[in-house]
Amino acid sequence: MSESVQLTAEVFIDTGKDFRPEDSLTVPYTCALGETVTLDFDLTGFEHTCGFRFDPLLEDSSMVKLEGLVLTYEDDETRQIEMERIKTNSDVDFDPIFVYLHNDPKFFVDEALCLKLKAAKVTFRVLELGNDKKEYWQEIKKHSVSEKEKAQLLGKLDIAMKENHALEKENKRLKVEAEDIYSSGIWKLQHDAQGPMKVIFGKGNILTFLAAVYLALCSELFIFNNAYYSTPRPNDQVLCFSFFRFGMVFLGAFVLIAVINRVIQKGYRRELD
Repeated sequence: MSESVQLTAEVFIDTGKDFRPEDSLTVPYTCALGETVTLDFDLTGFEHTCGFRFDPLLEDSSMVKLEGLVLTYEDDETRQIEMERIKTNSDVDFDPIFVYLHNDPKFFVDEALCLKLKAAKVTFRVLELGNDKKEYWQEIKKHSVSEKEKAQLLGKLDIAMKENHALEKENKRLKVEAEDIYSSGIWKLQHDAQGPMKVIFGKGNILTFLAAVYLALCSELFIFNNAYYSTPRPNDQVLCFSFFRFGMVFLGAFVLIAVINRVIQKGYRRELD
């Protein structure tokens, strides 16, 4: 059995001015390593309480197992504080065993549970003292992940999975829309066209094509009407639609509009860059 050691525990009460030495209680105790220690603290001397901090020992680096922390309130209600409502400044966390590579271990109780305190009882064990195994614990610290860090990582993973699920749904929706668009005649004609038709019906050229057709028709109708209403006109003159003239006008208009469009797009991209 290990020898008994003399240690000192301290409780700090936040009275609205943070944790100060003048708002603390110090209790010496003797224990052997691994022995259960229970300390009772009378808090009636503090008029107002809004925070509770327990320092299990002030002498050395240590490994401490917190077995229980019970708070008693002014209305005589007693509450066992869950570990989820307690924070500590440990270097390595094996909840409820905590390793401290420094000489100032601390346990903080959730402030919401610290109003109008009357008494406190803390049960704990000091499992190790000193720096004999400091290098060992420092190596453990490099490769350990605390419960808080685990929760943060799991939270990030859950968010990422939800985002991935949302992206998969959006991808499926876009695939359905793409299939619907491809099934439409114009898009399919643009996609499957070959040779000169590829140029005419290619992406961005369909409006150019329609504009060229419109201009060619307008010019042909203008020539037709001008000839029809001109006087005098020989009775034997036959007015007919000239496909050659229409084609030449269409080709010229198509090339001109395409060139103008390309120049405009090139200038627009230069401005963006």
